[in-house]
Amino acid sequence: MDAKLLELLEQIAKAIAAQFGSNCEVVLHELSGKSAYSSIVAIENGHVTGRKVGDGASHVAMEQVRNADAQPMDHLSYLTKTPDGKILKSSTMYIRGKGGKVVAILGINYDISSLLMVESAVRELT
Repeated sequence: MDAKLLELLEQIAKAIAAQFGSNCEVVLHELSGKSAYSSIVAIENGHVTGRKVGDGASHVAMEQVRNADAQPMDHLSYLTKTPDGKILKSSTMYIRGKGGKVVAILGINYDISSLLMVESAVRELT
């Protein structure tokens, strides 16, 4: 992947994480020339999922790339659950390089577990 593109995506990841706070994980995977099992090149708030630089992409993201889907579609605002029970509102964006080939994945995972508890408590009161 082009170094300038990587730098730009890292800058965007930092901005998104700063905007939405510590419950918002933003992860950047580089796919060009990297193993899917160690594709994370940058991550903000990795405590949300427990991942770190050097870890791999989620099976959801890699499924689309692996399924010979020449043009995987961005998957926005879907719910996932971590192994430790956190509920995440997630978005996965496929970043294309020259020629339209997916070279990176930008993922946003927002832990909404506490928001769901507040929603439930308010519903109970009203």
